[in-house]
Amino acid sequence: MDDKMMKINLLIDCLRYPLNIRREDELLYRDAAKLINKTLNKYRSWRPELSSDNHWAMAALELAFDLTKMKDKNDTQPYLNKIEELAKELDNYINKE
Repeated sequence: MDDKMMKINLLIDCLRYPLNIRREDELLYRDAAKLINKTLNKYRSWRPELSSDNHWAMAALELAFDLTKMKDKNDTQPYLNKIEELAKELDNYINKE
């Protein structure tokens, strides 16, 4: 393994997952594992009568929903299009003088 990679162990739902990751991604992976555990625990406390599979499905749905919502917010293409449009208008204005 090179200097850019490292081995970590993540504890998710009382199970240990060994991973080889890029060194700069370690905090992201650890935060992601914490978020999964937090979301699972939330559904376990809200609906203790449901099975573990149901808790996992509900947690996965919530996290996927949040990810989908974030992707829409991070769509910069409309801004890039507007900047191009304004740049063309400026060029036209400058060239007319």
